[in-house]
Amino acid sequence: MAGRSPTRYARSVTAPDRARSRRIAGLAAFLSLLCAEPGASVAQELKRIPGGQVVEIRGEVVETGCYLRDGSRGEGHRACALACLKNGGQLGIVEDDTGTLYPLAGATPASDPSAAARQQVAAHVAVRGQIFERAGSRVLVVEELTRLSP
Repeated sequence: MAGRSPTRYARSVTAPDRARSRRIAGLAAFLSLLCAEPGASVAQELKRIPGGQVVEIRGEVVETGCYLRDGSRGEGHRACALACLKNGGQLGIVEDDTGTLYPLAGATPASDPSAAARQQVAAHVAVRGQIFERAGSRVLVVEELTRLSP
């Protein structure tokens, strides 16, 4: 190795290598856009899903299983709600005015429906989004969520 030149092992980059590099970079950029969380970028354009009713509601973020089973909610239930969420539970919003439960849904099939509200479990929030109803059930797709003062 002592007498060998390091350039002996370097190879020149050919046109097919550059084209392959561009394809890989393009694929990586596309995949990063696919995996990005909704709301991750301020510049991201808000696209509404056709057929939803645009609403603004105020309510408490709850874990739906515990809430429906035994009415559990509030700060005293926060740790349990987070444990349930970690084990596959689902979050929802209980509207202050009507007591109506709105389970959360993702904007796309690949998105986490609880992402927008995960940090706000047991808190009172103002939510802007879309409600979708089918077969007697409804879900809320969150577009914007703001924590309210206690």
